[in-house]
Amino acid sequence: MKNVCAVILVTAGLMACADMGPIKIGKDLYSISVRVPFSGPSGAKGQALQEANAFCAKQNRVVLLDHENSYECALHGGCGEAEITFLCLTEDDPRYNTPHSLRKDNGEG
Repeated sequence: MKNVCAVILVTAGLMACADMGPIKIGKDLYSISVRVPFSGPSGAKGQALQEANAFCAKQNRVVLLDHENSYECALHGGCGEAEITFLCLTEDDPRYNTPHSLRKDNGEG
């Protein structure tokens, strides 16, 4: 019985720190989804951005955040979830140097 309880606790702990990504979803475009315990939505967003920056840095590129969504887990208790969509660009890429508010609207909200 003790072994079963230990397996359940380890599994629950691993599920609490779920991480999906980065997943390539387009040209230079990636998505990361994370769930972190005890950090809330802002902690989850921070974790996702750290992972995105590390991923792009390995390619000698920089992150350009395209979209983010962060919220409290359905489990509550301080758990946070975040999904970000980002581009990995070279520093001289014109998309990196154009403020987001000035980019051409592609019809998406």
